[in-house]
Amino acid sequence: MDLQTLGAGVTSAAGNWGYTTSQGRRFALTGVSNGLSIVEVTDPTRPRNIALIPGGISQWREIRTYGEFIYVTTEANTGLDIIDMRDPDRPTKVQTWSETFNSAHTLSIDVDRGLLFASGTKNAARVATGMRVLDVGTNPSQPREVGSFTDFYIHDLYARGNEIYAAAINNGFLAILDSTRINAIREITRFDTGGRYTHNAWLTADSRYVFTTDERASRPLEGWDISNPLAPRKVSEYIARSPGIPHNVLIDGTRMVVSHYVDGVHLLDVSNPERPRLMGFYDTYPTQGEGFNGCWGAYIFPGSNLIVASDIQGGLFVIQYTGS
Repeated sequence: MDLQTLGAGVTSAAGNWGYTTSQGRRFALTGVSNGLSIVEVTDPTRPRNIALIPGGISQWREIRTYGEFIYVTTEANTGLDIIDMRDPDRPTKVQTWSETFNSAHTLSIDVDRGLLFASGTKNAARVATGMRVLDVGTNPSQPREVGSFTDFYIHDLYARGNEIYAAAINNGFLAILDSTRINAIREITRFDTGGRYTHNAWLTADSRYVFTTDERASRPLEGWDISNPLAPRKVSEYIARSPGIPHNVLIDGTRMVVSHYVDGVHLLDVSNPERPRLMGFYDTYPTQGEGFNGCWGAYIFPGSNLIVASDIQGGLFVIQYTGS
């Protein structure tokens, strides 16, 4: 579905996520230049536009879900959009929350603890305010700030249990933080990634390995053995080709989905994280060119072969792994 099909006035696509109802209906959630595109992909051969929820104009937009609510952030000076999906045919924006920040670069949600982490936040005066933590478990439509972290700039993070894996892009390291006391988050350790531009991270199911990306040309994604977090060991690398740029990684079981900018979507078998194996790929950006073009985000519906991917210039791609 190209940009124009996703909605009037759409000029680019950004972050991408998915939502599944309790009845099994599936929806692609795509951040676009003027809001959030919601497309039903229950029948992936016939994607159906549900809504374009307006938001502040921005090239950057990221999405996460908790329960029956969608949370959307952007670099526009507006706030956190909260969308109610209890009636998936008629999604509604509940509010644009801006009690402690007016914009954020990325979102992550720990569904087990009901905590939303907003990274790269700024206030209304466009002053950086660090990473903020909101309680969305108590009342998903009315979050409440319960913590923050301002020791260094966090671009993106992955949270599991009491630990946060924070990608410090400007400093070039991945930090492991202890969030046992959510109002007093502290650093456990840190280590430099290969490109010193740490963009994104995701844990394997057993929490023994973490994969990281550096948003630089020719820098592969890296797998790290963190069984001893004080002495992490790089055990693997993967890149589609040089000078490509792996953007984001997401793990479902033993499969890792990579949004690889101009090289599209790559699906890897990481049952052995020390030897990632390419299962298949789909090029969303077949035209010539390099750099920050093409596939921004890719989401695989858990336990399935269905992937939805956002392409900056191309819009929404609904793709399926066929076994080759």
